[in-house]
Amino acid sequence: MPETQAPTSRRDQVAEAALHVLGESGSRGLTHRAVDAAAGVPNGTTSNYFNSRPALLQAALELHVELDTPPEATLAGIADLTLTDEEALDLMMVTMDRLMADDNLDLLKARYELVLEASRSEELHENFEPARERFVGLARALLKARGCKTPDEHAAQLVVVMDGALMDRLIDASSRLDRDALRELLTRQLETC
Repeated sequence: MPETQAPTSRRDQVAEAALHVLGESGSRGLTHRAVDAAAGVPNGTTSNYFNSRPALLQAALELHVELDTPPEATLAGIADLTLTDEEALDLMMVTMDRLMADDNLDLLKARYELVLEASRSEELHENFEPARERFVGLARALLKARGCKTPDEHAAQLVVVMDGALMDRLIDASSRLDRDALRELLTRQLETC
């Protein structure tokens, strides 16, 4: 997982450990005891802060959203730009490089574990949806900035393509798209708009 600032509280430390456990051991490995061990805190600490599995998943989701989604200021800043296709592609590649980096794999794995959990939990799904909308909003702002006539229609498609590339990264790192192939894929996606 990428290095984050030192947790400001024991609660944050436990939430960060929950994300780490999700990324390293999957959803089945997410137990209060496993999180206690990963956080280096006494047994029972996680239960004191998050007394149920849904509460622990919610804390992991909230931290994931904070770490992995663009801030609102980024969306506003991109919306004010005028970008060439190359500049738009460069921004997308920087984002994909960050998300696909080796030191980000635990966070990426945790993301998809949370997606699966959200598909089974209405409450978690409701809290996951705003994070996804921020990614779609970023794609929409980027498409508008490069002059796309139908950014609303194409933003969700762009996010789906990028999600597919991220999933490919997790499934088999040796067969993942190289940077040139990924850039070509994103170029073709931009050309549809």
